[in-house]
Amino acid sequence: MRRIIFLAPILIIMSGCAYFKKATTTFEPWYPVVNKNGDPVFAVFESRIPCAECEKIKFALALYRNRETKAPTMYKMARVYVAKGNDRTVNEGTWTITRGTKLDPQAVVYQLDSNAPREFRSYWAIGQDILFILDQDMNPRVGDAGYGYALNKTR
Repeated sequence: MRRIIFLAPILIIMSGCAYFKKATTTFEPWYPVVNKNGDPVFAVFESRIPCAECEKIKFALALYRNRETKAPTMYKMARVYVAKGNDRTVNEGTWTITRGTKLDPQAVVYQLDSNAPREFRSYWAIGQDILFILDQDMNPRVGDAGYGYALNKTR
């Protein structure tokens, strides 16, 4: 009898936990996994970067490559200016791979076309997982105490 008295509250609590579990919500990505030409996503980079006129910018860059040749084809860039409308701004266009920054003449640089805002056209690829946003002189941009200009690979 003692076992039943002891186990009954535990069973009630355990069954109640399932009742109170919140349903998980999933969201579709803001970019297609395959673009309209059938090119798959090569990589997606994201971060929170400084903003002079808002709290921060939620920044994301999806790069696509040709399925067979692996040549760069297109990009999609998304920005959310937090506390300044909070709407997502998306640009897309083509990208290329070039070489050279002020700090490293052999550095791999991802260059976006003129559809991208001027301040977000050049990226120094640090290995496979990190991009540094470059300024117009091909130097890494400097962040502030809260946010920087390094993008991390998320896909």
